Amino acid sequence: MRKGTLLAAAAAFLWAAIIILTKFIIRAGDNPLNVIFWLTILATPFWIGLLFSKKAEVKKMRKKDFQTLLLIGLVGPLLGAIVEIFALKYTQATNFSFLIRSSLLFTIVFAALFLGERVTKKKLTIATLILIGAYLIATSGKIIHLSLGDGLTLLEAALIAFGNTILGKIAIKTMSSQLSAAGSFLVSVLPVTVLTFATNSFAVPHAVGLILILTVVEIVSVLNRFNAYKYCSASFLAMTYSATPVIVTVFAFFLLGEQLSLIQIIGGLLIVSGGVYAEKIKI
Repeated sequence: MRKGTLLAAAAAFLWAAIIILTKFIIRAGDNPLNVIFWLTILATPFWIGLLFSKKAEVKKMRKKDFQTLLLIGLVGPLLGAIVEIFALKYTQATNFSFLIRSSLLFTIVFAALFLGERVTKKKLTIATLILIGAYLIATSGKIIHLSLGDGLTLLEAALIAFGNTILGKIAIKTMSSQLSAAGSFLVSVLPVTVLTFATNSFAVPHAVGLILILTVVEIVSVLNRFNAYKYCSASFLAMTYSATPVIVTVFAFFLLGEQLSLIQIIGGLLIVSGGVYAEKIKI
């Protein structure tokens, strides 16, 4: 198995762990934006320390490098968060859970436009297989009715694809993965803080212990993700990330007591099959 595959698989598991921990924290009564704020504040000292350890590399950064980090930090934390708030307001959770996975298709298209990755029939076949699986997991096979919020969900999926994967791949071409991770995170601190207070979301958190644990998991996740960018194509990483809903569904069944239907199991198998095939043909 390739090193990139292991890093991508770890990224999917870490993201699943983040989702489960976040669910526990929100169940405890914490506002999602407030959670993001505290995660950002608590993680900031680590990222500042990491940035200072890269002072020699920082001095060699070009204007274009700073612009890339600025875009990574702003597209996700600011634009993505704002769009997600309104998307969730105007659509159903099942619609959101499925449509957000369209980030896979956006990644394939953006990777072709900005990274020169080829769009092949095999790649589109795997993407279709994964999306069918995602649909079955998110909706249990029920027909969804599209709304304004669904359009916003698609916009967020595009922002995720471009702001995270594509710009992340561009960043590590000229910077180390650690500098890319630290720089893009620190750029997001001010926007997240402004958004939190502008929406009156600030509060002392209830689940302090869980937020501390989640902060550590988030840091490990970001470092792993930027490291994975060095070894994986953007398309392959997006395909592997699609396994996250499968992992979350299994975790939620055992830890949160959520239901797991036969259709969802079939959807999970389709996603896993797509991921295995993507590794086999070395996308």
